Parts: sequence; C-alpha cells; structure tokens
Amino acid sequence: MSSETIGVTTQTVRDEAAGVSLEVPDDWRVQPDPVLFNTYGFALFEPGGPRSGGHERSPVARVALAYQVKPDQIEGLVQDLMRKYQEFSPTRSEVVVGRGLRGTVVSGLPGTDPYSLVYVADGDRVYRIGLWTMEPGLDSRARGVLASLRFEQPTRPVQSLNLVPVEQATYAVPPAEQLALNQRAHAERVLMTALEGGEPTQGVREADVSAQQVACEIGQPAGLFWQTVWDYTNKFYSGYTTVYSGTYYNLRPGDPGWSAMSGNYGSWWGQNYHIRKCNTGLLNQYYANDWPAHRNANVYPATTGTVEWAGWDHADSEGYYTLGNYVVVRNGGYRAIMAHLTSIAPGITWGTSVGMNTIIGYAGKTGGPWDEHVHSRIAYGESLTYNGQPYGGSTVWPNKLRCVSCRANDPGDAAGNGDGQFDVKDSTGARFYTRFYHGRWMRG
Repeated sequence: MSSETIGVTTQTVRDEAAGVSLEVPDDWRVQPDPVLFNTYGFALFEPGGPRSGGHERSPVARVALAYQVKPDQIEGLVQDLMRKYQEFSPTRSEVVVGRGLRGTVVSGLPGTDPYSLVYVADGDRVYRIGLWTMEPGLDSRARGVLASLRFEQPTRPVQSLNLVPVEQATYAVPPAEQLALNQRAHAERVLMTALEGGEPTQGVREADVSAQQVACEIGQPAGLFWQTVWDYTNKFYSGYTTVYSGTYYNLRPGDPGWSAMSGNYGSWWGQNYHIRKCNTGLLNQYYANDWPAHRNANVYPATTGTVEWAGWDHADSEGYYTLGNYVVVRNGGYRAIMAHLTSIAPGITWGTSVGMNTIIGYAGKTGGPWDEHVHSRIAYGESLTYNGQPYGGSTVWPNKLRCVSCRANDPGDAAGNGDGQFDVKDSTGARFYTRFYHGRWMRG
C-alpha cells in the first residue's frame, strides 16, 4: 500500500493488491488488514472526539477485494445477508460507485456503529465496501468515499503479501520469551487468588438488576463479579515506552503490572467517548474502558462464565470489525467483551467455561490504528446476531472492581502522581477498587 500526499488537504490512498485507489482527507488514518481474511483490503479512520461520534478515531469504511467471489454471486450474497439479519429490518438500495459503477447496498446492519455493506463489480472482480455512519443508511461522508473510489486490475497478487490466514492468526502463540513470562505471572496470580479470597461464589439475583435499571443503564449489582483484566505481564511501567493517543505510558520503570483509566485519552467509564447506551440494534459501549496493556500480555475475562464469541468479525458483514480479535463471555444475563487481542489463548472457543484466572488471550491493537490496549465492557440483557455477536441490552457502570496483585500503598510516580491503592478488602482477603475516575492508576 502507498499513500501520496496531494496539496495540504487530501491524500490519495492506493492498494496495489486490492486494485483500489481513492482520495481522502489528509488526516484520515489508513489501516491495512493485519491478517488474511476471506477478503483483502484496508480500513479508514477519521480522527475525532465525543462531538463527532465517540471513539478518538472513528471508523469510516473498510474497502476490500472479495477475491473469492464472482460477479454472478453478488445477488445471492445480498439475499443471504438480508435473510440472516432480518431481525434488524435491513434495507436494500442501489448506489453509484466511482465512475458510474452500480453497487448494491444493504443498510441497517448491526455493529459498533450503524453499518452498511456495498457490493460492486468491476469487470470480473468483486469489491465489498463496509461503511460506518452516525445514523443508519449512507450519509454524505459515506457517499463521498464511494464516489472517490477507483478500481483497476491489481498489479500484485494478494498471496504475495504473505499475510497469516485468519484461522492461524486467531490462535497464534506469543514468542517463547514472552510466553514464559506469561506462564510465571499466571502461576503467581493463581497463588495470590487462593490467598485473597479464592474464586468468586456470589451470583446476581434478577431483583438486584431490575431495581437498578435506569434509562438503559444498570449500576453493578452486588453479586456481579467484575475484575481487572491484566496481570504483571503488563510491562508499560518496566521499560516499555509507547505513545498512547498522545500520552506516554512509561511512568513506573521497573514496576510492571499497572494500567490506567483510561488509555485511550478519554475512553473511561461514563464520559461518552465510548458511545451509546440505549440503542436496541447496535453494540452499546457507553461504560467501556480502554486499559493500556503491553503487546502479548495476559488478558483475563472481566467476569467468569461461558465463552460465546472468540475470533474476528470477517465472515459476511464486518460491523464489529473495529473490535479486532475479541472474546465475549456470558454469565447469566451479563456479557463481557475483551477486544483488540493479538491472539486468543488455546482452548478458548465457543462454549468454553472460564474462571477468574483463565487466560483468554493476549493484549494487542487489532481493529484499528491505535496503540496496544484491552477494550473491556459488561452489559446486561443483550441479544445475539445469528452468529453470536451481542447487541442492544443495558450498559453497566462499575461500583466495585476486584484486583489481585494490587497493593495497599502506592506512592505513584516520581512527581507524586498516581493512585494505585485498593479501597476495600473483605473478610476473605479479596481486594477491590471502588473509586473510578480518568487517569487513575491501578495494579492488576
């Protein structure tokens, strides 16, 4: 892929393997597919804050060559899509793409934002273009992307990119040195958990839920287990330096195991950088948090339960594409999401039971042009798409978060900043954080 700046306001993005070029604003970010899906292409992101749709870099489009599809298969694929997602009442329409090509649009699909999918043929090649918008349907931004697209015969085969197939990438094993560290950290976590209250045993009564539900939100019921999702394999404070959305996360050299609320320069609980808490047809993420985490650090489930999704969203409608490689765990009426994983741990497949100390995967930055972090969120009463992706329901805000290696006393960094001490220890010895605010440092 190459990017050529034109003037000071736009850039031309060109992908030789996909056979695509288009002109976009100069500040848009381009993210090539990190692995080989059943299509090949790139995603576009527009920088923005809460006023322009939530996440600091909001998704615009994914443009891909559907290299396994022939033009005469498009109609069947569109009909299949309409059938699979009929509960969302999707709409079908036609649109002009590029220089007069006719594309078929399916709008109203589920995702992290309202999502439309366009199929268009150029000669014997088929392209699949996904578009995220503020409201269902194609807005002016989406139509601008479609109008700007230019297709040409690829000059480089997709196979020459040497991308790892998604089936292999999903369960890739971290490097041996990192894996050894992960295993030691996990063994220590198991020991500490036994000394600090053991595995959680409380359950949530439905009465506790209904009593706290207000305007599609739920305050965390007393029986809902919720924990930090990392351990001391997180090396952000042990010589690992990165710029995370403009902030340097290297404040505690020689003292691993920390993370912060929040890593994504504002995506902390309840501040509307992750958006949506009442939409019945989309993924509600208002109380999601982004935890900075070192690449390939251990990731644990935010709550115990049963795995209901493990993998990438790439099959036929990539509305959840920006979550990257992710895992969904269900506990009763609750579902937790842990996203942007570099890979998923062996054995973590649909139907797997996971406990407090089950490693579900390894931290990464899949899904978009951001630094490594774990996107984590719990919701109640969600429905599932035909293939298991959650949507709707009520977002949950935290009252109590269990940690394992957290300490009673933390002086913070050299400048005196930081607040890493736990707030509550119960009669079993289990430790919890109960105060949540942006920038608070926590030890997993």
